[in-house]
Amino acid sequence: MNKTQLFACVAGVLVGASAFAQGTFAFSTTAKALQGAKILDPKGVAITGANFLIDVLVKQADGTFSQAGLLKVTTGGNIPVTPVNALAGAGAGLFSGGAILVGNIAPGAAATVKVISWDTTTGASYDAATTKGFQTFDIAALGGVGTPASLPVAMSNFTGFSLVTVPEPTTYALAALGLGGLLLFRRK
Repeated sequence: MNKTQLFACVAGVLVGASAFAQGTFAFSTTAKALQGAKILDPKGVAITGANFLIDVLVKQADGTFSQAGLLKVTTGGNIPVTPVNALAGAGAGLFSGGAILVGNIAPGAAATVKVISWDTTTGASYDAATTKGFQTFDIAALGGVGTPASLPVAMSNFTGFSLVTVPEPTTYALAALGLGGLLLFRRK
């Protein structure tokens, strides 16, 4: 075997091994230690019900946050991650999204996670919503280490956050137009 073939063989093994790197974490705040980590509306009240969605993103190698490589672990097979609703009643402000498999980060490695939430009555998606918020935090070591694989780790650094209402861009345009009109009127 020459050097080129040896290099190709080693590169293939490394690429193959990295393709199976799958750390895990629990996308949930229902654990007793996290029940103080609530998501609040702009008035400081714990969010509840179907109008509020919560989703998760993980920092990629290029520095962006996305759901690339994320799957929700289910008994029927792993499925794409979708937003979950805020819990109701005594669980207001909390959420339970199950175990998340991070396909591009190895078990035991650190991950930077971003939890986002929005009010669907102000926009169908996070980007479109005018009432929204997020928190970014680190998980020191993802679960899934060892044989058998360890359980998903809790999001212990998640502390909760408050949603804010962001004015629509047209509101800024209207305010600028009004200010311009006042300045023009004042000059005359």
